[in-house]
Amino acid sequence: MKGMVVDAGVFSDAMSKVSRVLKKCAISVLEEIHVNVREGVCTLTATDLETWMTTCFPVQGDDMDFIFHKTKEVMKVFAHFHGELMFELRERSEKGKGGGKLFMNCGQRAAEYEVASGEDYPATVSVESDEAVQTNAARLLERIERVRYATDKPDRNTKPFSTCVQFKGQQIFALDGYRMACDTSEDVNFPVPFLAHGGSLAYLKVFGKNDISVRVGVQHILFTDGETSLYIRRYGVDTFNLDAAVPRLYQEVITVKTSDFIQELTYLKECAAGSSKPYVRFSDELLTMDTPNGRFRTRIFAAGRGTLTLSFDLRHMLDALKQFKAVPEVTMKLSGVYSPIVIEAENRGDFALVLPVRLKGDMAA
Repeated sequence: MKGMVVDAGVFSDAMSKVSRVLKKCAISVLEEIHVNVREGVCTLTATDLETWMTTCFPVQGDDMDFIFHKTKEVMKVFAHFHGELMFELRERSEKGKGGGKLFMNCGQRAAEYEVASGEDYPATVSVESDEAVQTNAARLLERIERVRYATDKPDRNTKPFSTCVQFKGQQIFALDGYRMACDTSEDVNFPVPFLAHGGSLAYLKVFGKNDISVRVGVQHILFTDGETSLYIRRYGVDTFNLDAAVPRLYQEVITVKTSDFIQELTYLKECAAGSSKPYVRFSDELLTMDTPNGRFRTRIFAAGRGTLTLSFDLRHMLDALKQFKAVPEVTMKLSGVYSPIVIEAENRGDFALVLPVRLKGDMAA
């Protein structure tokens, strides 16, 4: 029999952190949390084989290694434990390969669970890198979320290049072939370029406002604050060439009020009523849209507007404008009817890019 003592609140909080990674899975062990105690340090681990999360904290007692069964149910019980929590692990075999029973006592409350051997859990990945980038987790996540909308949802037919957030030097960006979003900051400079799925990067929220270090390995990226570690899969090193995509010469540089443009595009979105091609024609200050339900139009004030007429996908433009919803005005740079539309705001390090579309029939006139 093995035993340990830990603060119930610390253990419960640690389980809540790593359990964020857990998903329903055909491999049952991937729905559970692994507990490993070595030399007075308890490490909890959860993974879906795409993302790994671990967290460590001190305990008193014996070394032990086990996997919870029905972790989500166990967590509900832990929410009622407060103060000193005692564990007793009674293994079925001397080597612990057959799992066993876990007894927990906290004040007048007690619980008993079947647990599996920790040897059945996948080995945690590692990242070997001499270079570490220091940054703030909340600030890094804010930059990632600012551009993540411009990725495709991962599936069997999509490639990592369009489904991942890309990191290169001071830039964090995403593109799906129809639009792009990029954020640049002098505060962080990634020495090694890499790609990672936005869904995995969203787990950075677990660090709150803590400072973290980032290490980029061959197959995984490690984010850690010293106690909690997040490992996510790396999907490549060849990032997109931004300089080749962004126009440098413009026929028109116009300024529009962000909220007004969003409001009018939202009106057109309601009119589109689920149309698969909600394409908007932008001529002078007039916005016109044809759908199977009818023709709709509205108008916005655009300082500096010239004679260039172009068209865009309403959904892509609306997403790009929402990237700047916190600022009163945005600048739209137009270089041609078939060239990317560049959207920026004053005193910001980010920009968005939306590709125009070709219209046919009356709408093209």
